Amino acid sequence: MFSVSLALVTWLGQSIADPAWLALGLAIAAICIASYGTLKAGLLEFSPEVLAGDVIVPRPSRAGGDVKLLLPLQFTNAGGGDGIVEWVALRLTIDGDIQHSVLLSPVAEVDMQRFIQAKRRLDDQNCIEPFTAFPLEGKRSLAKFVLFDLAEKPRSEPLRLRSGRWAFEVFVKSTANRSPKLERSFEHVVEKKHVDEFAADTPVYLINYQITLPSARREIAGAEWMPRTARYSN
Repeated sequence: MFSVSLALVTWLGQSIADPAWLALGLAIAAICIASYGTLKAGLLEFSPEVLAGDVIVPRPSRAGGDVKLLLPLQFTNAGGGDGIVEWVALRLTIDGDIQHSVLLSPVAEVDMQRFIQAKRRLDDQNCIEPFTAFPLEGKRSLAKFVLFDLAEKPRSEPLRLRSGRWAFEVFVKSTANRSPKLERSFEHVVEKKHVDEFAADTPVYLINYQITLPSARREIAGAEWMPRTARYSN
């Protein structure tokens, strides 16, 4: 396209004597060159997206342990260029109380096969620590099960599972953006039955049927990470 446009400019300069027609031809050639540049940049850009909506509250590693949140996340690069997903974070707001919103950071990636084998309890065998940046190639998707914990535990009260409307916001920092970008927002209603299940040492599943996570769920198709008897918030 670029070489064709240059050839067109050369031909116009040699063949058209009328200044008005020459100006029009040069304008058309300039538009072609600009369009080519925009198309090429789009094909080579890194454009990460995140699909999220499900939340697992695993069995605590010890009785009375703090709540950690396990999210199946599907990272997709809609662009044609490679890049790095540097950082991901989760902001939680309960019952719309933004004054007490808390930030959770990724502390580990969970091996779901081993997590299931451990009867859905977190341990050193199924948690891969720490969670680190990872590459994402052009036009590719990658599923990860990311464990989140309070970012500032010494300054924050322990996170406890309690009834209410839990609003989640997923932020991603990548080489495509200088600052973290809000990629996904969703909500779940935590009911008393969920609180009772967790108190009884049972994992809690908050499933959003408005969103599907095909890659994440297909990755562990050989094992059932979501019990058939689970009751869901949505």
